Amino acid sequence: MTIGDTALRRRDAAGWPVVENDPAQPRRRVLMLPGLFCSSAFFTDVLADEALATAGVAALAADPPGFAGRPAPDGFDYSIASYAALVEEFAAAEAIDLIVGHSFSANVAIEIAARGNFRGKLLLLSPSLSREDEEDDLRSLDEASHTPVVGTLVWLGINPTLKHGMRGRLPEARFDELMAEMKRNPRAANRAQVVGFFEHMAAHGGELASRLATASTPVWLGRGDRDEVGITDAELAILDAAPQVTLKTIPGAAHFSITDAPHAVAQLVLDLLDDGEG
Repeated sequence: MTIGDTALRRRDAAGWPVVENDPAQPRRRVLMLPGLFCSSAFFTDVLADEALATAGVAALAADPPGFAGRPAPDGFDYSIASYAALVEEFAAAEAIDLIVGHSFSANVAIEIAARGNFRGKLLLLSPSLSREDEEDDLRSLDEASHTPVVGTLVWLGINPTLKHGMRGRLPEARFDELMAEMKRNPRAANRAQVVGFFEHMAAHGGELASRLATASTPVWLGRGDRDEVGITDAELAILDAAPQVTLKTIPGAAHFSITDAPHAVAQLVLDLLDDGEG
């Protein structure tokens, strides 16, 4: 696969499909994880940014179980905590220095930060710190998912709904490609992910800023300057007071910063890797 002048390669790692760059002299390793309905393909413009390879950053985007049509382990419950455990195991096997999570996976990264097992750095792109911060459409999907008949009907019609909702939010040149990626997941997996996403927030008192504030390793939280996912003044105050959490704004980006402003995201990765290094 070639993006611009940069070649990307694909491989399988412990059953996870991976797409990655190929720096000549890799020195640090970064794992990038997708949001709800998305896949590693959403990161290809970030992976192809020459600044990463020039800096010796081996960057890989992976599809965890339940993403891009990948089967989940038997008995897997699709909860945020279960995804955090899977990601920690994968990151250890791949000797990862920095985890980048977008949207749903940024919420997984909040749990990773709070658990403290992964001792590397974390870059969270547009997580939701409370149910109220999330977009109306996703909250409505969660509500419908708890009603058997209504939920089934809503999820049966999810693909046309997604296509309409994503128009103007994804790059026009890649719209058909990325929409095809969003259709790869079984509806049952997506439904379980959405339910698990909101159940995790509820289980932690309805807000995750306080949980993120317990991080003991560096965490940057990046949001587009026109991000559709909100953040409240109270949440900002909690994070401003957290010693290991730094807030970053991504100019020219909405929620999908990885496709809106891939170079800015790549630069955040480099800046975070270098932060605190002598």
